[in-house]
Amino acid sequence: MAGRIPQSFIDELLARVDVIDVVDSRVKLKKTGKNYSACCPFHNENTPSFTVSPDKQFYYCFGCGASGSALKFVMEFDGLSFPDAVEKLAEQTGLQVPREQNDQLVRQQQQNQPLYERLQDASQFFQQMLRQHPERQRAIDYLQQRGLSGKAAKFFAIGYAPPGWDNLMQALVNGDKERQRQLISNGMLIEKEDGRCYDRFRDRIMFPIRDQRGRTIAFGGRVLGDEKPKYLNSPETPVFQKNRELYGLFEARKIRQKLTRFVIVEGYMDVVALAEYGIHYAVATLGTATSEHHLLRLFRIVPEVIFCFDGDEAGRNAAARAMETVLPVLEDGRQARFLFLPDGEDPDSLVRREGKNAFEQRLNESDHLPEFLFKHLKQQVDFDTLDGKARFDQLAAPLIARLPQGALRDLMKQQLQNETGVASHALQKLEQQAAQQPTEEPLPMEHEAHAMPPEPPAMSRPQDVGARQALCSLLVQPALANGLTLPDTEAQSEYERLLIEVIRKLQQSPQKDSIGVIIQWTGSPYQQELKQLAEQAEQQQQLASASAVKHVLERMDTRRLDDEWQQLQAKLTNHTPLSDDEKQRLRQLSKERHQRHRKRTSIYQR
Repeated sequence: MAGRIPQSFIDELLARVDVIDVVDSRVKLKKTGKNYSACCPFHNENTPSFTVSPDKQFYYCFGCGASGSALKFVMEFDGLSFPDAVEKLAEQTGLQVPREQNDQLVRQQQQNQPLYERLQDASQFFQQMLRQHPERQRAIDYLQQRGLSGKAAKFFAIGYAPPGWDNLMQALVNGDKERQRQLISNGMLIEKEDGRCYDRFRDRIMFPIRDQRGRTIAFGGRVLGDEKPKYLNSPETPVFQKNRELYGLFEARKIRQKLTRFVIVEGYMDVVALAEYGIHYAVATLGTATSEHHLLRLFRIVPEVIFCFDGDEAGRNAAARAMETVLPVLEDGRQARFLFLPDGEDPDSLVRREGKNAFEQRLNESDHLPEFLFKHLKQQVDFDTLDGKARFDQLAAPLIARLPQGALRDLMKQQLQNETGVASHALQKLEQQAAQQPTEEPLPMEHEAHAMPPEPPAMSRPQDVGARQALCSLLVQPALANGLTLPDTEAQSEYERLLIEVIRKLQQSPQKDSIGVIIQWTGSPYQQELKQLAEQAEQQQQLASASAVKHVLERMDTRRLDDEWQQLQAKLTNHTPLSDDEKQRLRQLSKERHQRHRKRTSIYQR
């Protein structure tokens, strides 16, 4: 049914469902203190880092950052769009989903429905031709030479448009003038001046382009040889606008895994080949440059987008244009990176030659936008001269000014000053001009579906004073994380878990101050909590205490050793024989417990 879902209904639905029940029905949860935990269903891990809070009604993974409400979990785990996830949860709770009626939208969808049906018919026809047509072997040989399996071809619904001018028309029209009109409207047939029609796609590998609901909305066709054009796309139609759609986005969301980034590549074969090798987060634009609309769609799903370009001059110029497009949408918590491929390589050929791990290593080492921006501009000036640095400032200022207000813009502004040695006069001038202009009302964001509900509030304060003090110390002096050994035990409170993960992040990516630590947690449910702890430490002029951090870690490690000792003692109590290794381990643990007891007694007596 057409129409938006009222926000009041979404609020009522979330109030009626329990995130524990929703998650536990799909992933077996284990009670750990007040919360529940499990191995994350969105990335591979051996020890549980996925936690679900019944009090706050949200889930969060400390490993991959997956977080949200019960509704978002259903979307991510079941691979559903927002409206479909609402429908599924509503059905389980016995609620009927209301819709805000939009008569114009209803009429438009009714008019377009036959176009979707004919496109789906065409997709099934092309897939059938890949299996049955007498000349199908040419297409099969081509796909196999490119390293594609039958499983990948089926997943992407790849087909074959056989040679000939009217194969599709004969199969789908069969004298029905209305169907012929629909196939002309959706771009599958071309009408000549004399009224006769012929197939648009002939003797090509066919890639269906699907929207977020999985409906076929257009096609891309690739020749089997070296004919031109190599790729032929459907024209724009009432159901297809190329600057709004991305090939592979539906398929990426269909895979049951947590998406944390997208890589934007050039061609359909690049997307399919990367997926064949286990990289299921590649998408391609449809013969157009990446638009702001494309990026907003991607950033609503993931926090990071990687642009993939050839390493030649044309590729770097294309990267510069992409950089200018992405700047206005880089709110705090979003990242853009740029990967340049070796000469003569594309993602398809490179992943087949190097494999998944090597290709992902290239992605992990790709340039962040600030690195690329400053590097790109330095190549355009003589940076060793004063007038070259002044020119560099003039080039960088308007780009930085396009960033939204926030931490990234401030950091870029600071980096520009570090590069030139003086505050940017060009940027100051642009900011003054912007401040003098009248404020415009922001345009409403265009959504694929209903707006997502807000993220849950930060966690409440559990009774864990030691872990909170340790967190405050790390926020005051992040360098305390260096050299710490993390205990091999499960946390028993939210603050203990947060402390462990803050240390782990700092050891992987050291920070100089509390701002850097907080930025590491941008977009997570714990960002606000860390910000409050940092403000509290500053107001109280709290000093960093390495002993406070070590004490909590030692306490957690002691708990692990005590648990192990109790398990071995329980065996003895139950008259279960111990192995020689277990006996030796029990003696060692008993000795350590005795030493700890003597140490605590000594401290108390002093």
